[in-house]
Amino acid sequence: MTRITATAAQAAALLLTLLCSSWAADAARPMQKDVEIRILAIGDSITEGVVPSKNIKHPYTIQLKQHLRKLRPNARITIKNQGIGGGGIFAVGFQKQTTIPPVAQRAIQQAKSNGKPYNYVVVMLGINDLLRMGKSAKEIKGGLQQIYGWALDAGSTVVAVPPLESPGFVSKGDYKEGERRKLVAMVRGIAAGVNRKRPGSPKMVVLDLQATVMDFYSMDASERSRWLDDGLHLTEFGYDVLGRAIARTINRNLADNR
Repeated sequence: MTRITATAAQAAALLLTLLCSSWAADAARPMQKDVEIRILAIGDSITEGVVPSKNIKHPYTIQLKQHLRKLRPNARITIKNQGIGGGGIFAVGFQKQTTIPPVAQRAIQQAKSNGKPYNYVVVMLGINDLLRMGKSAKEIKGGLQQIYGWALDAGSTVVAVPPLESPGFVSKGDYKEGERRKLVAMVRGIAAGVNRKRPGSPKMVVLDLQATVMDFYSMDASERSRWLDDGLHLTEFGYDVLGRAIARTINRNLADNR
């Protein structure tokens, strides 16, 4: 009995020593820093958040940040909004006399040069090229690929949001709407190709809300007015839904990267 008791006491002492060592190591280990999520939003007046009837700007990036904070309460979130009203791959902005590719390239490369590349680059443009410039989906695709490439080469994950339907400007049967649908399919194809070449978690995610909640052509006038301000730009409600959807997309991608 004495030998058994002594052995048990030694085992208990050893366990206590190990536990104390573990506690000391945990205490000495620096606390894990909050995750930093840096986001760049590239686009036109939709990214800018224009609500024409109220002459205000209510960008989706407001809800993107707020909702992402709820999903990632310990994260430090910074968002740079580079929306240029009227701009596109070919279209020059109304107030800022530039197309969007050089603006995107400068923002992406500057962040990389500063040692803080964006974790996510949200790209939502093309509608001005389709409607104002009369460009084809194939022509716009090349410019989008260029922007996606700059972001991917900088180590960013791309969230591609294809241009939304514009029932206030073109009918469902209009050839420009047909080109928009072609562009959506092309963006999906680009993403599939990118992700095949980069195994692991997706480096390019396509968020096509018109495949779900934003199918504007199928809505009656009353429901559509809740989402669209002038048949092209979103209402505050619409921008908020878009921001939350992008936040959930980024949150899922972060979970996949764990």
